[in-house]
Amino acid sequence: MPDLDLPDLDPGDHVEIAVTDTGTGMTEDVRNQIFEPFFTTKETGRGSGLGLSMVFGFLKQSRGLITVESAPGLGSTFRLYLPRSIAGLPAAPPELPPAAGTAHGESVLVVEDNALLRTSFVRQLASLGYRVQDAGDATEALAILAAGGADLVLSDVLMPGGMDGMRLAREIAVRWPAIKVILTSGFAEDRIGAGTGIRFLPKPVRRHDLARAIREVLDA
Repeated sequence: MPDLDLPDLDPGDHVEIAVTDTGTGMTEDVRNQIFEPFFTTKETGRGSGLGLSMVFGFLKQSRGLITVESAPGLGSTFRLYLPRSIAGLPAAPPELPPAAGTAHGESVLVVEDNALLRTSFVRQLASLGYRVQDAGDATEALAILAAGGADLVLSDVLMPGGMDGMRLAREIAVRWPAIKVILTSGFAEDRIGAGTGIRFLPKPVRRHDLARAIREVLDA
């Protein structure tokens, strides 16, 4: 589609994807908060409030934009705008040689409150030969580390509860300085504290990027 009159969108052609539902709709107050981390209208325990904030982060990283049109009783329409490319598809990245991306007997603790993402990370790491444990929040992660430890912790940055990934990383550095840490997030690195010296992987994380990062951090 041609240039759009959206001030937060980079100039140029874009592709628009529209998703419409026929639900209860949203008030203006709710619309103004839906992309904020941890904001949710669901009951306690039914939603983390991170889904739309992660979508917002993905779109910003891709130089795109997401908007919403909604009113009570009229449903909602989300519009995703992504820069249009006329270039051909890039060549697939080469597969990592086994020695560069697979385990050498190490254990990894995955800390992720999103159950689907946590399962995905666990499966990918297990396929690379790592011994994998997982936790749904920082409190559970600290209990696992106190009981048996790990060689590396792969943790999301934004997590519900009293301790996020950054605080978890600092606690690990104090209590178990030999344990390595990698942080992941759907937000750009400059929004979660660049310059910390901690390895950061933006979501969504591709398997070969995950394999390479873990191997490099463990071998450092």
